[in-house]
Amino acid sequence: MSALHRIQTKLADIFSPLDAEVLAASKEWAIGRMAAIQQFKQSAEAQSLRSNQWAYYHRLYDIAGGKTWYNVFDGRGQAYVLDFVTRNCEAITTKRNANIAQKLEKAGVSEIISESFTHTLDGFDGIYVVNTQAGKKTVTINTVRAGGHTIQCLHLRVLVKIK
Repeated sequence: MSALHRIQTKLADIFSPLDAEVLAASKEWAIGRMAAIQQFKQSAEAQSLRSNQWAYYHRLYDIAGGKTWYNVFDGRGQAYVLDFVTRNCEAITTKRNANIAQKLEKAGVSEIISESFTHTLDGFDGIYVVNTQAGKKTVTINTVRAGGHTIQCLHLRVLVKIK
């Protein structure tokens, strides 16, 4: 197994529980946003804003977490939204893994000299010392949980540095 593949496999194992946590939180967030939209539409505030469509939809977009999310939620059932959230999380995970692989490949990782991972309260930190075509390098991967608030859903911030 190549060094690049070994790093990717190890990261997939480490990311797996975090990705599951993000997916569960994202589903909960989406259901909460759908309920908040319905509650707003039935409120006195919504009735008073009906005459000003710009203000009405601006408020809806704020509640939903943006215009794109409002368009996902508007007139859709819970099954559709949960499927959309699942596919969205999978796409983000795939893109993240591809970006990490691209950085490692660009650096020309050929061998892992040492590796260490530390789980933190908000994610994990990983350090690889690797051999590359340009000599010995250190790959640092910092991951933190971000968001999880009313408007912004939980997601992972991942920083990869190669020095």
